[in-house]
Amino acid sequence: MSSAIKLFRGEFGHVSILTVANDLVSHAHEEVHIIIWLAGSAGEMTVGGERVCPGPRVAVGVNALQPHRHDFPSGGEGQFLAFYIDPDWIVRRRGNLHAQRVFATSAIPMDAGLNTSAVQLLNSLKDGDAPPHLAAYETERLIDRILDASDAQRRHAEAPPAGVRDHRVRKAAALMKSRIADRACLDKVARSVGLSRPHFFALFKEQMGLTPNVYWNSMRMAEAARRLRMSEQPLIDIACGLGFSTQGNFSRFFRDHFGVPPNVYRSAARELRQ
Repeated sequence: MSSAIKLFRGEFGHVSILTVANDLVSHAHEEVHIIIWLAGSAGEMTVGGERVCPGPRVAVGVNALQPHRHDFPSGGEGQFLAFYIDPDWIVRRRGNLHAQRVFATSAIPMDAGLNTSAVQLLNSLKDGDAPPHLAAYETERLIDRILDASDAQRRHAEAPPAGVRDHRVRKAAALMKSRIADRACLDKVARSVGLSRPHFFALFKEQMGLTPNVYWNSMRMAEAARRLRMSEQPLIDIACGLGFSTQGNFSRFFRDHFGVPPNVYRSAARELRQ
């Protein structure tokens, strides 16, 4: 079983301390994502087409809407700091015009100083005794240092890819985002932008870097997390409101994407509000 230990939110986005025991399916986030291993089994992550093993010398960077999955050995359980960073915050703070493509490579080197800072932040967030402004300062400082390490790598890598250019893909993405409560019917989306299903899938993957299915699920996942944080709706109502036929299907979907069941995530969110 997996469980969220703590959530902390700030202007940067949010960070969670997670103990994860089950594999996470291929998924994506609108936020920029950083994963730092803390203890236990590190598992192996696949980010885009790159495989990387988080550990004491390697953090994992995931660009916004970049598909990634996490596989654990049988019986393995790991503890991680997981940052979900608003790309607009990166633009404001660092003047990075390519905030959607922060990481040139997913493996970010962690030196002894970064490891020490990560452990200090873990203890600060777990204890909950630091004032919110100090916790935010420590979190943002660690994010900055990790992004600095990534920037050093980027100087030796090729330029980030251009953004989405095709108006049909932009229209399809906006349509899916506006209909996250609908049951996915990608044939209809393809027809709405004047493409056949095969052409739509190929063009979407080329432009967005992920399949339409993963993109739509990422939008549903984000909305599910928002409703769990912001409302006290029963889980069955949230499930039905997002197009799931049963609460069990919704719970499995949430756990397979977030690493924790929805009721555990909601409990951590309630604790955060107190």
